[in-house]
Amino acid sequence: MSSSTGAPPPSTLRPTATPSLARARVAVACAAAACAAVACAAPDVPPPTSPKPIPDAAVSVMEIDAPNEQSTGVASDASAPDAAEIVATVADSAPPQPEVWLKGSTHVHARPSGDSTTPLPDVIAWYEANRYDFIVLTDHNRTTETQQGASLMVIPGIELTHNPSNCIPPGDKSGKCRIHVNLLGVTGKVDGKLVWANRKTQERLPKYEAALEVQKQLGGVAQINHPNWFWGMNGDLLAELARRGFRLVEIANAAFEKWNQGDKDHPSLDALWDQALVQGVTLWGIASDDAHDYEPSNSPTKYPAGGGWVVVKAQRTPQAILAALAAGRFYASNGVVLHRAEVDGDALVVEVAAGQRGSYLIDFIENGKRVERVKARSARRTLPATGYLRALVTRGDGTKAWVQPARR
Repeated sequence: MSSSTGAPPPSTLRPTATPSLARARVAVACAAAACAAVACAAPDVPPPTSPKPIPDAAVSVMEIDAPNEQSTGVASDASAPDAAEIVATVADSAPPQPEVWLKGSTHVHARPSGDSTTPLPDVIAWYEANRYDFIVLTDHNRTTETQQGASLMVIPGIELTHNPSNCIPPGDKSGKCRIHVNLLGVTGKVDGKLVWANRKTQERLPKYEAALEVQKQLGGVAQINHPNWFWGMNGDLLAELARRGFRLVEIANAAFEKWNQGDKDHPSLDALWDQALVQGVTLWGIASDDAHDYEPSNSPTKYPAGGGWVVVKAQRTPQAILAALAAGRFYASNGVVLHRAEVDGDALVVEVAAGQRGSYLIDFIENGKRVERVKARSARRTLPATGYLRALVTRGDGTKAWVQPARR
């Protein structure tokens, strides 16, 4: 992913007061206190047992030095409701709606991002034509004013983008380093382009923590983007980031397939994810397209739309979608469609949706190791006494679906 260069003037963060966006902060409350196992059954399946929460510490961040440049002009939202008030507001604000599978992308760019030429109405049209239910608009260091589609929910977000050099741990020989973090469902607003990065250190951890400082003001659920880009990420660092408050990490970014897979010297994103999960952290895996380009599919583009997405089980509202993402009630995919991805009793159950063609392999990964492979369209496995169990579904054409880790 690219971002514009130069030294833009600092920007101001302003808390917004729209009730629907304020309620969207439920996602952060859920990230801190409600970590469910996996998604619920589809509407025509008997309801499963309630997801079992995974104990974890509340979201916390460490104070860091301010960026070594002009003030960012961050305005704190002192009137923001606490977690209990947010949850109560969401519960009381609307009549109950059924939970359904909703397809969306959490990493989307439009013209204001600076490296896309497509205006937002055309971005919306692309996702509507391809039957998405929602997108999160994450322009580089900007909170672009959102518009809603006829059938597409557009959730406000931002990609906090910092491109330093010679980070620690080091990356590849180029010295390039990419600290990119999405905040999904922001409730604050940036005037212009945000200056936010910590430039007083080369250590990756405090650089990522600077993004969590911005999260305190803007709200939203924090997502680590393409962590393998130019290497430098490792399992211990990823686990520590989860402890500090990150809940989402891209395990499949369609624009960075080379980096997703790893190489002889670097683990794949799947392996990195497992290296963090075995340390007991809560961290949900995202597939994204990181879309910048929306030309017809036969036109070569660098960052085309549509190569990865998530499917959440939620009511059809932005706040419910954000809550589901924060709690892990979704699966990630770059082609495979599932009917079930849930904990049923003491077992993880996976089932490919009816009408989907092809042959399927279902791998169960327990505490970082593959413990079972089933050539079938559905499978179940008992949860381990300790640790986690997740599933990876691979179709004959190589496309996949990632089922979130479940624990007792």
